[in-house]
Amino acid sequence: MPVPVLPAKAKEFSKEGLEAFATYWYATLGYAFETGDAGPMLAISDPGCKPCNAMKSSAIGGHENGRWIVGGQMEVLTTEASFDPAPGGSYQTITMVRQSQVKYYRADKSLSKDLGAKSSVADIVVTNYVKGQWIAQTVEHLKGSSGE
Repeated sequence: MPVPVLPAKAKEFSKEGLEAFATYWYATLGYAFETGDAGPMLAISDPGCKPCNAMKSSAIGGHENGRWIVGGQMEVLTTEASFDPAPGGSYQTITMVRQSQVKYYRADKSLSKDLGAKSSVADIVVTNYVKGQWIAQTVEHLKGSSGE
């Protein structure tokens, strides 16, 4: 599984750059689920991002002690950013995303948990542009969008 590469567009301080960054962030999340390596996601996420840390724990935990995860790729269906800063200077991108089926396996190769196929969910990606790069502050489902 190749490590996602940050596209040049996602480095730009622009609406298009913000949307490209949000798409890239989800690629790093999918990579974390598939490999157990949350490093790329954490490198572009604020250390205080609680949802980011929870997803890191889930992805890494699924690959410990001989366990592994199958699936979890993230597909970004749409992104929309107004590029108007919110109070405090953060920027928000609304995304519609869908995660492929996720199956957790035990070290003995037996299926531990099958999360099944999920419908798409609407998320908000809150970011700041710090020292020439976008950083995810939080990523959360919008109210009423659970993917069930």
